[in-house]
Amino acid sequence: MSKKLSKAQASAARAASTALGAGFGTSSAFTTSSSQLSYVTEPPDLSSISDPNVVVYFRNLSKKDSTTKSKALEDLQAHVASLKNPVEEGLLEAWIKMYPRTSIDNAKSVRQSAHALHGQLAVAAGKRIAKYMPQAVGAWLSGLYDSDRSVVDATQSSLRLVFNTPEKIQNIRKAYQHPILEYCRDAIDKESQATLSDERTVSPDDAEAKYSRVISACISLLGSLLANLQPEDLAKYQSDYDGLLADKKLWEFASHKDASIRRSTHRFLRTCLAKQPNAVQQNLEAVSKAYLSVALNSDQMASAYDYIDTIALLTKAFPTVWTEHYKSKTAADRRLRQFLKKGSQLGPRDFWVRLADLFNDIPQEVLPVNAADAAELLNSLHGGISRKDESRVNLEAAFKTYLQVTGSISKLLSVQDQSKLLAEMVLPIIAQYLRPSPENTQWNIPQQSHEILVAAVSMEPMSTILKDRWPEYTQKLVNDIKTSAPEQSKDYERSHDSLIKQAARFATLQDLILKTAKDPALCSAVTSACSSVLSEALDVTRNRNGKPYGAAGAVAEFLHHNQDVILEDEQMKLQLDSFLQQDLSNLIFSPSSSYLVDVLYSLPSSPSFKSAWTTALKTVLKAPESTTRSKALEAILTSSRIPKSFEMASEDPELQQFIKINVRGAIEGLKEWDSFHRILQSPAKILSADTTNDILSKITESIVSPQNAPYALQGLRQIVRQNPPMLKEFLSTSQGSDLLRTLLLASEFPNEEVALGAAAVSASIQTLLAANTETKQSMYDLIQQGLATASVTSVSVETLVELANQLVQTRDSWEQVAGVFPSPEVWTTALEPFLDTAPKTSLAIANPLTGAVYLVESKEGTLSDANKSRDGDGYSAAYRITQYVVKLFKDKDFFSFEKVPSDLQGVYLRNIALTIQLADDNIGLAGANGLWSSYNPDVEADAIAFMSDAQPFLTQELKRLGHSWSKDDSELLTWTTGILEKVEPNVSPRAYYSARTYSVLVGDAIEATGWKASLTPQVQELLKSIRRSKEIFPIIAFLNAFKEPLAASKSCERMCNEIVAGLTGLDLEKKPAEGLQQLVLLNILLFGQEDLVHSIAKQRLIFFVKHVIPWLEDSNNSIPIRAEVARVLTALLPSMSDMYGEHWGQILTSLAESWAATREFEKNELGIDNPIPFVHASLKLFAQLRALTQSEDPNDDLLDVWKENEQAVATGLVNLLKHSQHFPDEFHQPLKMVNDVLARQIAKIPLQHLESTEDLFPLLYVESQPVQQTAFDILHKQIPAAQEQISIDSALEKTTARLPDELLSLILEAPTVASLAEVNFDRSVPLPLKGYLLSWILVFDHLEHASFKVKNDYIDHIKEGEYLGGLLDFMFDFLGHAHNKPTDVSKLDITSYTPDTELPKRDIQWLLTHLYYLCLLHIPSLTKSWYIDCKSRPIAVTLEPWTEKFISPPVIAAALTSVQDWASSQTTTDPDSPFTIKVSPRAQEITASYTIDEQTTSMRISLPAAFPLTNARIEGLERLAVNEAKWQSWLRTSLGAITIFNGSLIDALTTFKRNVEGAIKGQTECAICYSVVGSDRKLPDKKCGTCRNSFHGGCLFKWFKSSGSSSCPLCRNPFNYG
Repeated sequence: MSKKLSKAQASAARAASTALGAGFGTSSAFTTSSSQLSYVTEPPDLSSISDPNVVVYFRNLSKKDSTTKSKALEDLQAHVASLKNPVEEGLLEAWIKMYPRTSIDNAKSVRQSAHALHGQLAVAAGKRIAKYMPQAVGAWLSGLYDSDRSVVDATQSSLRLVFNTPEKIQNIRKAYQHPILEYCRDAIDKESQATLSDERTVSPDDAEAKYSRVISACISLLGSLLANLQPEDLAKYQSDYDGLLADKKLWEFASHKDASIRRSTHRFLRTCLAKQPNAVQQNLEAVSKAYLSVALNSDQMASAYDYIDTIALLTKAFPTVWTEHYKSKTAADRRLRQFLKKGSQLGPRDFWVRLADLFNDIPQEVLPVNAADAAELLNSLHGGISRKDESRVNLEAAFKTYLQVTGSISKLLSVQDQSKLLAEMVLPIIAQYLRPSPENTQWNIPQQSHEILVAAVSMEPMSTILKDRWPEYTQKLVNDIKTSAPEQSKDYERSHDSLIKQAARFATLQDLILKTAKDPALCSAVTSACSSVLSEALDVTRNRNGKPYGAAGAVAEFLHHNQDVILEDEQMKLQLDSFLQQDLSNLIFSPSSSYLVDVLYSLPSSPSFKSAWTTALKTVLKAPESTTRSKALEAILTSSRIPKSFEMASEDPELQQFIKINVRGAIEGLKEWDSFHRILQSPAKILSADTTNDILSKITESIVSPQNAPYALQGLRQIVRQNPPMLKEFLSTSQGSDLLRTLLLASEFPNEEVALGAAAVSASIQTLLAANTETKQSMYDLIQQGLATASVTSVSVETLVELANQLVQTRDSWEQVAGVFPSPEVWTTALEPFLDTAPKTSLAIANPLTGAVYLVESKEGTLSDANKSRDGDGYSAAYRITQYVVKLFKDKDFFSFEKVPSDLQGVYLRNIALTIQLADDNIGLAGANGLWSSYNPDVEADAIAFMSDAQPFLTQELKRLGHSWSKDDSELLTWTTGILEKVEPNVSPRAYYSARTYSVLVGDAIEATGWKASLTPQVQELLKSIRRSKEIFPIIAFLNAFKEPLAASKSCERMCNEIVAGLTGLDLEKKPAEGLQQLVLLNILLFGQEDLVHSIAKQRLIFFVKHVIPWLEDSNNSIPIRAEVARVLTALLPSMSDMYGEHWGQILTSLAESWAATREFEKNELGIDNPIPFVHASLKLFAQLRALTQSEDPNDDLLDVWKENEQAVATGLVNLLKHSQHFPDEFHQPLKMVNDVLARQIAKIPLQHLESTEDLFPLLYVESQPVQQTAFDILHKQIPAAQEQISIDSALEKTTARLPDELLSLILEAPTVASLAEVNFDRSVPLPLKGYLLSWILVFDHLEHASFKVKNDYIDHIKEGEYLGGLLDFMFDFLGHAHNKPTDVSKLDITSYTPDTELPKRDIQWLLTHLYYLCLLHIPSLTKSWYIDCKSRPIAVTLEPWTEKFISPPVIAAALTSVQDWASSQTTTDPDSPFTIKVSPRAQEITASYTIDEQTTSMRISLPAAFPLTNARIEGLERLAVNEAKWQSWLRTSLGAITIFNGSLIDALTTFKRNVEGAIKGQTECAICYSVVGSDRKLPDKKCGTCRNSFHGGCLFKWFKSSGSSSCPLCRNPFNYG
C-alpha cells in the first residue's frame, strides 16, 4: 500500500469514527448515531427510479463539484416541471434522503436550488409529501436562517408554494415540533467540522463556514419555535427543551469564534428569558459560566451589541448570575473590567446605552466600594471608550454612559471619596474642554456635546470643585489674551483663532453652569470671571489697535453667551458704552473689525449704538477701495448678530448708492457677487425699495447682452434663492413682465451656459409665483405678446407652450384656459399676407389642385411684405401661432378641443388647415411663400414635425364631427357645401388657397366619416349649379373635394366630353386663357377619376389629340399650356394605343426638340413660364410612350418612330441632365421630382446612344442626388467599355495613357473629417463627399478594365499627382482607425457597392471600405507605400489587423482566382507546357513547377493573412540546373515583381518561368545520358577542349571509371576541360 493511499484511508476512518462517536458529555437528550447532515450518511437507493436520466441527476448530485450539483438540481427541476404524471415514490425517497445534506452545501447556488426543488416536489407530490415531512422539515425551515439572503428568499418562495399563509407555516412548527427539535439537537450534538465536511476535499475555511452556518441556523430555528409557539404547545415537549437548555455545550457557543453562532446564541437566550424563564433559572450556573466567566473576556466582535443586550436582560431577570451562581475562580468584577477595556468592539451606538442599563441592574456586591476600586473600574471603562478602533460616532453616547456609571458608583462612596473620584475621573473632561491639550486627548468629547457638560457639572460635589478651580481657569484665559501672538508672528492667526474658540467654550460652559448650578458661590465666580475677561480683552484690543482680534472675538463670544450677566453689571456696561463711542470707529479697519461689529450688534439697547453704527459706516464708505474696507463693510452689513428689526441700513442714502454701484460692477463682470450674496442673506433689511428696483431693472437689461448675461443671471439666481419677497414685489410692476420675457428669450440663446442658466432661473420664478393671480395675468400677456409679433427677441414656440402648460390645470374650463390661446383676429391677420401671395408655378407638380396654380393672378410686392416680420429662427407670426395652437391641443389632458366654443372651432380648423397647405408648399419649395425664411435641415425637420402633428389633429377632429353627424346623413353634405361656399369667386391667390384648403378638408372629412351613396344625386345637382356660375376655383374645389363620390358619375362624364369637344374646336391663339382653363379642368377630371377616359368616344379622342399636338409642338405657346397638353396626352394615349398615324412621331420629335432647347430650369420662378412643370409633364409623357412600346401588342408606327428618335431623345435627356446641375434640389421638391424621373429615363437608354460624356464629370459634384447618381451610372457604364479602345490606341500609337483631367480634378482635394463635423448623417450623405468617393470608383473603373500597360500608366499618373494619400487619410479617420475604434464591416459586402441601401453614415462606411478593397486589388503598391509612411500611430496599429480580418480575405480570393484563371488559359493554349501552376485557396498558396527531363524545379508563393498590406513570401521547393546563389536571385526577382510592380502574382509566376527557360535555353544534351539535366540536377558543364561537346560531371566520371581511360567519349582524345 502506498503512503498516499494509506493516509487517505486513515483520514476517512478517522472522519467516520468522529462522525459516529461524537457526543456531548452526559446529556441524556442526545444519542450517538450519525445525523442526516453528515457527509458519511448512506447514499439513497436509486433502484426504484424508472427514468435513467433522473438516476444520472442524483448521481451527479453526489459529486463533490458544486457546478455539477447545481446543474443536477436544475435538471431535476426541469424534469419535475415537465412531468405530466404524479411524481414517483422512488424519486421522493431519494430526494428526502439527500435534501438535508444538499441544503447545507458550501455553494449558495446549490442551497438555493435545493430549497427551490424541494418546494417544487412538495407541490407536485401533493398530500404524499406529508409522510416525508418529519425527515425534511428541519432542513427546510433552517433555510430561513441561512447566512445568504438569496437562499433565504429561495426558501421562503418554496414554502409559500405549499403553505401560502403565515398561519399554515405556523402550523408546520406546531405539527412538526418534535422532528424539528430532533434535527436541531442532532446537528448541535453530533455534528462537527469533521463530520459535516470531508477534510480530504474541503478546505478548513470552507468546513468551518459550513459548520457555523448549520449551527447558527439550528439555534435560530430553536429560537423561532420558542418565540412562535404557544405555551401549551411547548409544554408537550418540555422535557426536551429542559434537556436542551441544560446542555453546557449549547451555552458555550456564546463565546464561539464565529460571530453568527454567537449572535444566534445570544438571541436564543433572550428568547428563553422571555418564554422559558424557569428552565433558564434551573441552569443559571451553566449560563453564568458561559456568559460571564468565559464570554466577558472573549472576542465579541460583530456580536457585541447582542451580547450586552443579552447580559443586561439576564442581569435584570436573574441578578444572582453575578453572585451566588457565579462559580469561576476569576472574580466577576475583574471579568467586568476586562470586558469594559475592549469598548464596544465596533458595535453600534446603542451598545453604550445598554451598558448603562446593565450597570443599573448589577448587584452592588460586584461594584467597587472605595475610591481606588472605583477609579480602576472607571479607568477600564474610559480605556474602552478611548480605544483607537472605537467609532467616533459613538463617542457622545459612550461618555454619557461613562458619566452615568460614574454617578452610580460615586453614590456608593463616602463624600471624601466622591470628591476624590470626581476630581480624578470627571474634572479632566471639563479641563480638556476648556483648554484642549495634546497630552490629554483621551478626554476629548465631541463638539457641541452640551449634554455631557451638563451631566458633568450637575454632579453633586462638582459645584464645590469648580468653585475652587474657576478663578484658576479664568486667569489662564486672561493670560492667554494678554500674551496672544503679535501680528508679525508666524503663529498670529493660529493663536487668535485658538483664543476665540477657547473663549467661546469658556463662555458656553459658563452659560451652562448658570442655567444648571444651584451653588451661589459658583455663580458669583462666573460673574467675576466675566468682568475680568471683558475688561482685559477690551484693554488689549484698544491698546494694541485692534490687531489682537482674538481679544475682540473673546468679547463678542462672552456677549453672545453671557450677555445677561454682563449687562447686569453697571461697571461692565459703562466700559462697553465707552468703547463703542470712543474706540469702535478707530478700530473698524483693524483685523478685529468683524468681531467689533458683532460686539456692536450685541448691544442694540446701548445709548451709543446708533451713533457708533453711523460713525463706523461713514468711516468705511469714505475710505479708499481696499480689501480691509470691503471686509469692514461686509461685516457691518452681513453680520449674523444684526437684529431682525434693524432698518438703519435701508434708510442710509450713501449706503444704497454704494450698493447700486457695486451691483452694476458685478453685472459687468468687474466685481464679484459675493458681497451682494451676503447682503441678501442678512437677517435685517439692507436694501431699500428703490435700490431693489434699480438692481433688478439693470439685471433685466443685461440678460440680453451676451457679455453680461452670465453675470446678470448669477445675481438673479442669488436673489431668487435668498430673497424671494424682493422678487415678488418687483414682478408686480410693469418692469417685472419684461424680466420674465427676457428670461424666456435668454433660455434660447445659442450659448448653452446662458440658455441653461436662464431656463433654470425662469423655472424657479414660475414655481415661486404660480399661485399669484396678478402674476398669472402677466404671464398671459407675455404669451399673447409672444404670439402677436415675431422678432429676433421673440421667445420660441416651445417655450411659450411650456409656459402655457404651467399656467393651467388638468380640469380647467375654457374660461380658465382661454388666456393662453391667441386671438382669432390676430391669427387671421397674420395669415393674410401669405394668402395674398401667388403660389409658384413649380408647385403645379405637387399640390392637390395641380395646374390650378397657372390660373392665379399674382400681386406684386405681397411676398416681400410677408417676409418683414420674423423671429430668430426665421418663422413668421402666422406659422408660430399655428405651431403653438397645434402643440397645445396635442396635450388633451390640459387643452381639449371640445372645450373650445363652436364659433371658434371653425376658425381654428380653417386657420390650421390653411397653414398646413402653406407649410406643405414651403417644405416642397424653399421660399414658396415665406411662411418661414430660413431653410436648413433643422427647420425642415421642425416643419415636418408640425405637419405630422397638425394633420392627425385635423383628421381626429373631422372624425369627431362625423360622430355628431351620424344621426342625420344630410348634415355632412350641409357642412361640406357650407365650407366650399366660402371659396372666393375670383382667381386671386386667396381664392386659390381657399379652394385648395377647403377641398382637401372636405375630402378628408368624407374619407374619415364615410360617404352615403344616397347623397350622390344631390352632389351631382350641386355640380351643375356650380358649373353654371362659371367660376373656375369653386368648380375645381368642388371636383377635388367630391372626386370619390363623383367617380364614374354621368355628370362628370358629360362634363369631360363637353370639355374635350370644346377644346377640339378651340382656337388657342385667340383664346389662350380659356384654353388653359379648360385644359386644367380636364386634367383634374382625368387624373382624379381614372376610368373617366373610357367615356370619351374613340373618334372624338382622335380628333382631340390631333388638335392639341400642335399646341405641344409650338414653342411659342406658354409653358403652362404645353405642360397641361403633355399631361392630357399622358392620360389619353393609352386609350388610343392601337391607332396608327403620324401623331406618334410628332409627339416624340416635339419632346426631343424641347429637351434639347432647354437651357434653364429656374427661369422666372414667379412667372408662368417656369420650365419645370413642362419638363416633368413631358418626361411622364415619354415614360408613358416607353410603356406603350413594351406592351404585349405594341403599335408598329410607335415602334418605328421610337427607334428613329432614340438618339435624339437620348441627346435631349442628357442635355436636361447637364442643365439641371446649377440648382440644388434639397429644398426644391418639384425639381427633385423632375430629376428623379429624368434619372429613371436615362438609366433605360442603351449605352450606344450615349455620346462622349466628358461633360458629365462635373455632375458628380452637383447638389442633386438623382442627377449625381445618374451621371455616375452613365460614366460607370461607359468608362469600362471605352478602355478596350484606349488600350488598342495606346499600343498602336505607343503613347502613355492618362486619366481624364476632368476626373482627376474631382479627386484633387480630399475631404477631412473635421470639415464634416457639423454634418448630420442621420438625414443624408453630403453630396460633395459622395461625389468625391464616386469619382474614385470611376478611377478604378479605368484600372480594372485596362490592359497591363495602360493600367501601369494610370497607376503612374495617380502616383505622380499624389491623389491616393488624401483618400486614405480621410478613409481611416472616418472609419475610426485614427481613434483606435475601427468600424465593424463584417456585415457589408465589401467587394461591391450598391448606393442608398444603407443608412447615410453606414452607406459612406460601406463605400469607403469598398474603395479600400479596390485600392488593395488594383494599386496595392501605392497603398502599401502610404501605410509604411503613415505617421498616425493609431492607424498604424489598427489597420493591419482590421485589414486581415475584413479586407484581405476577398482580396486574396480574387488574386488566387485570377491566377487560377490565368493558369487555366495557359493550359488551354499550350496543353504540353512543362510549366504548371497549383493554387491552394485554403492554404492561400501558389505552387509553380517547371519540368525538365522528368525532373522538377518549383517554388511556392504564400500569401499572409494581411496580404497585400503585408509582403507575400516566396520559398524555393526544388532547385534545378542552377547554383544556390542564382536560385536565390530568381526568388528575389519574383518577389520583387509582387512588391515593386504593383503586387501582381501573375508577374511573379511569369518572371520565374522566364528565368527557368532562360537558364536552359541553348543547352545541349549530355552525350552520355542524353539528358539536359543530369542526376545531380545540374546542366552539362564539362566541355571537351577538342570536340567542344558538353557532359555532366557525374556522367563523365562514370565513363572514365568504366572505360579505364580519361579520353573523351566522342572524339577519344584525352579529355581536356575547355
